[in-house]
Amino acid sequence: MDQKKTRVTIVGAAYAKPGVQFVYTGRTEACESCTISRVCHNLETGRRYEVVAIRAANHSCPVHLKGTVTVDVTEAPVEIRVPEDLAKKNTTVLIRLPECDEACEWYADCHPAGVVSGQKYIITEILPEDQIECRSDYTPMMVRVIPLPDVLPRTTQ
Repeated sequence: MDQKKTRVTIVGAAYAKPGVQFVYTGRTEACESCTISRVCHNLETGRRYEVVAIRAANHSCPVHLKGTVTVDVTEAPVEIRVPEDLAKKNTTVLIRLPECDEACEWYADCHPAGVVSGQKYIITEILPEDQIECRSDYTPMMVRVIPLPDVLPRTTQ
């Protein structure tokens, strides 16, 4: 179950290679005066994207040292640990990032960049992974998720 919907956007030239993934972090103050910033900032803050195609258009940019390139992106899959009772392939889950200690060696697995707490995702794969002992009294399993496609309703908070 792959999400194939693409968006046209603009990224720094260093990111303009098929397969490169990035987390969109929003606009900066330097973007305010740019005439094409609307195209650069048509993504959702906090989500992970993957470049799937390069277009011919290049632009100068006050933020990106070597300028920018127009590309097609899709929302990229993300690996995350979720409670074992939620880990079912091809199901939609509402991700709630756990409140836990940042010193935990698995913190990054449970709080990966590119996942937005309170949003719905589809579990596309259960990953073979050793079970870990979690201090939060649940057994987290590693899964691969993609954001719920735009054609279906999302939860906002």
